[in-house]
Amino acid sequence: MSLRKKRGEIQRLLEAFECEAAKFHDLQISTYLVSQDGVQPQRKFSSPNHTIMLWQYYGRIQPHHDAHRLLNDLEDSDLQWGIRGPSLSSFAVLEGGTCDLFVRMAKRAGNLFTKKEALVIKSRVLKQIFHSERLDEQSGKPTGVTNDNPLAIWINYLLYYLSLTHPGREHSQRIDPDPFTLSLLALERLMTDPVIKRVDQSFSKITEIKFRVAMSFPGEKRTYVSKVVEALRPKLGKDTIFYDYDYQSQLARPNLDTLLQEIYRSNSELVVIFLCSEYAQKQWCGLEWRAIRDIIKSREDDRVMFIRFDNTQIDGVLSIDGYIDASAFDEPEIAKFILERLAVLSGETVL
Repeated sequence: MSLRKKRGEIQRLLEAFECEAAKFHDLQISTYLVSQDGVQPQRKFSSPNHTIMLWQYYGRIQPHHDAHRLLNDLEDSDLQWGIRGPSLSSFAVLEGGTCDLFVRMAKRAGNLFTKKEALVIKSRVLKQIFHSERLDEQSGKPTGVTNDNPLAIWINYLLYYLSLTHPGREHSQRIDPDPFTLSLLALERLMTDPVIKRVDQSFSKITEIKFRVAMSFPGEKRTYVSKVVEALRPKLGKDTIFYDYDYQSQLARPNLDTLLQEIYRSNSELVVIFLCSEYAQKQWCGLEWRAIRDIIKSREDDRVMFIRFDNTQIDGVLSIDGYIDASAFDEPEIAKFILERLAVLSGETVL
């Protein structure tokens, strides 16, 4: 049964996690990578605690040379902790007096997903590693394992949720907010958007892409903007739209502000800005807006397109500036307007 048919169970879990989140439990969750050199980073865990393996990258397997080694490692392994001898393993550690309570609740939440949905969630990072290994063009097949335990699936989903809402935060050692609150937020998302999607939809090097269109918007308008992007993709094709969810692994880097300004200023044919009260308040929107203002200053204003949700005053936007009213048009209609603008810019027909 898919998530869309489990709204009743999601609602029950929402209420349960909301109750516990309101108690401000002293519980934290951390993630750790274990390589052949040991745990990174190293520290002593507080008690009580609960540790679970999320996934393992075993390494490259040569069928005629390494199969015997893999079988021996499997036979000698305590599968509670995964396979012995992997190149890299990911673990989550819960620390605090309410570990057992969270584990019980998280296991129930982990059972929300179908096998197909769970596979997308738990194998997300491994697939990125596999792709990187294939780019090296070495011999052997990249091999890894994931944990089917509902607790591991739910924690992997929490990291997936963070990758959607706060790109880069899922790579932190200590994950904030606390597990009860984070689960509550993740369940609220499941209630409104019960679809598990592949997060990083492109492995093309982002610094080398010339985008047809780039989206600038605050997180509060993501649901609307994502539907606009989905309407545009069939018309424009792969690696033509800069939408942050599609390039999250490449956005988890230092000096992200410089990269974003380069994308908006120089590497996008058209920049679409979704103006609203939240846009005026957000720091990252402000960084993007600086690059956009420089486009206008350079008299390239035909590369800028305003979509307005409200009448909030934005520094640099004047009452004489034209815009499309988002309250008057749905997402497919906004996408059509964007395609029309691109056609004018390029002299091509993209409808």
